[in-house]
Amino acid sequence: MPKPAVTSLLLTAACSVPMTNDHPAPPVAKRVQHENHWHGQTHVDDYFWMRQKQDPEVRAYLEAENQYTATRTGHLQGLQQEIYQELVARVQQTDLSVPVRRGGYYYYSRTVDGLQYPIRCRKAAQADGSLDDEATEQVLLDQNAMAEGLDYLGLGDAEVSDDENLYAYTTDDTGFRQYTLHVKDLTTHLIREKLAERVTSIEWAADNATLFYVTADPVTKRSDQLWRLAPGGDPELLLEETDELYRIGVGRTKDRRYLTLTASSTDTSEVRYLDAELSAAKEQIR
Repeated sequence: MPKPAVTSLLLTAACSVPMTNDHPAPPVAKRVQHENHWHGQTHVDDYFWMRQKQDPEVRAYLEAENQYTATRTGHLQGLQQEIYQELVARVQQTDLSVPVRRGGYYYYSRTVDGLQYPIRCRKAAQADGSLDDEATEQVLLDQNAMAEGLDYLGLGDAEVSDDENLYAYTTDDTGFRQYTLHVKDLTTHLIREKLAERVTSIEWAADNATLFYVTADPVTKRSDQLWRLAPGGDPELLLEETDELYRIGVGRTKDRRYLTLTASSTDTSEVRYLDAELSAAKEQIR
């Protein structure tokens, strides 16, 4: 992963890295008093400033920490490579997950030696529903191709529509579990990108066109809002969970008849439901 350019001035402002005769001293983060007021009490956090991920001083301090670690562990590089190669030798890098049938297809992912990410695929089932190993493979998402030019790419939730023509999925290229919603047409291969941000769960209605999804609060990362996106329309907010003890998630029952909305806390949960058919999808969550 490429490192950001950091000027010596910013590095000096963020931390101090004095040298000794043997080793550099560890970086020392500056202290900036910040008060948090919770439950009628005041809590002082001198390192609250580090929450600002894009602040040049934060980046500078992290770079200094990385530099210090590399200096102190440089003599272990040979051993690190030896252990890494030993582990890799015991991993089957070209591999296949167990195919799982859904409707008329078997869905699976596979890995290829030398490639960093898995490839999501499917094959049509035979007339009797069994797996046909010789069937033509259809690549749903090649995460390696998608990650070209990026430092990182993670895949989150993924759901195929009931007619198996639309594939909704979420991606994160930040490393902070901030997932963006996309929809791929598996017939035309066209992709509708960046339909929503900070998406934590997704599910299709039975009309093969209406998509439900949940988003997280940008600060707390608590999944708290349920949205509906109809064809040609704007996202519609259906429900907001205001109780800070609960987070929500959308799904479907095993028989695919109902959409479900689960609200969960540490020791309590509840489930609301909605008929997945298009006529019922216009109603409110019960």
